[in-house]
Amino acid sequence: MITIFHGDNQNASRNTFNNFLDTFKGDVLRLDNKQVDLNKINNFLEGSTLFATNKILAITNFFSIPKANLDKLIKIFLQTKTDIAIWQDKKLNATQLKTFNSAKINLFPLPSTLFSCLNQIRPHNLKNFTQKYHETLKTVPFDLLFYMIKNQLKRHNYKKEYLQTIELDYQNKTGKLTIQKEIALERILINLLK
Repeated sequence: MITIFHGDNQNASRNTFNNFLDTFKGDVLRLDNKQVDLNKINNFLEGSTLFATNKILAITNFFSIPKANLDKLIKIFLQTKTDIAIWQDKKLNATQLKTFNSAKINLFPLPSTLFSCLNQIRPHNLKNFTQKYHETLKTVPFDLLFYMIKNQLKRHNYKKEYLQTIELDYQNKTGKLTIQKEIALERILINLLK
C-alpha cells in the first residue's frame, strides 16, 4: 500500500506523516529525496528482517528526486508488496498523483481563513481584518501567516508596513521583541487599516 501526504499546509501534512510512521508497528526506513540510494531501497524492500514482519519505506519529497532515479523508483514501488509512505512539501498535480493510481491520498490544503484574512488587508477595513486575523491565528501557524501578510504588504506596495514587518521579524529572531509577536504584527497592520 502506498500512502501519500501532500498539500500547501506543510505543518499539518508533516505532522500527520510523522504520526503515521510513529504508530507503525515494524521496521521503518526514512529517507529524504537527497538521501535516495537505489541499492539501499532495494535491499530494504526485498530483504527479510529478523524480528519484524511489517516494514515501511518513508520518503520525503519523493517527487523532487531527479527524473532518472524517480522513474526507476516508480517501477520498483509498483512491484513491491512493502508499504510505502510519501510526504511532499507542496500540493501534487494530477499527473503526479496518477503515478500511483491505487495510493491512499491525504491532501492538506491551507485553511480558507488564511486567504480571507489576506483579502481584508486594505485601508479603512480594520474591523473586518481584526476579526479574520484572530480567526486565522487559531487555524494557521503564526510563521505562515506572518510570511503571507508580509508578502501581501510587499505586493500591494505598503512600503512602510512592509519595512516594519522586517524589523519585527529581526526583533523576534534576536529576542529583542518585548511583546507577543502576534500583537506586534496586529499593531503594524492597525495603523494601515484605520
